[in-house]
Amino acid sequence: MTDQTKFWYAIYTLSRSEKKLAKELDKKGIENFLPLLPLKKQWSDRTKTVLEPVFPSYVFVKMDLKSEKIRVLQTPGAHHILSLNGSPLPIPEEEIELVKIFVRDFPEHLRVQSEEKLEPGNKVLITRGSFKGYRAIVVRKISSVSVKVNISGIRSSISVDLDPDSIETQEEKNIGRSS
Repeated sequence: MTDQTKFWYAIYTLSRSEKKLAKELDKKGIENFLPLLPLKKQWSDRTKTVLEPVFPSYVFVKMDLKSEKIRVLQTPGAHHILSLNGSPLPIPEEEIELVKIFVRDFPEHLRVQSEEKLEPGNKVLITRGSFKGYRAIVVRKISSVSVKVNISGIRSSISVDLDPDSIETQEEKNIGRSS
């Protein structure tokens, strides 16, 4: 198999299975790339630096679709190949190389912004500021640095502008103060 028949694809993983999938693909000899960044995590009794995926739920795989697709998808942790209109979507080599350079040379400056969490109707957890610990619903996206969030559960709904970095996506259906 020549490198000219291989292209990069994003493999969607099972929840929190990125590292496991990358390790299993390595065992199979399948070229993959899982960009990781060191992040400080605070627990009640300690602080620890952990490596977190830059793109949660994705591992990039360089493969020949015809001969390696089944082997990749049968790997524990793999869910599906990112596709557009049912066709696997190849990722240009240049984009993968750029991510590798950013992660290697500028990890302290790298910020990945998921636009998905800013979509109206998405449930979020506020992680910083006066509203820390509250769950809310995004009402509308104002700009790349602030969002309108509807805070319910405090007797009535109000809207506030928040920095997108101070919210996390929430899947819970209950809105109010988290414990």
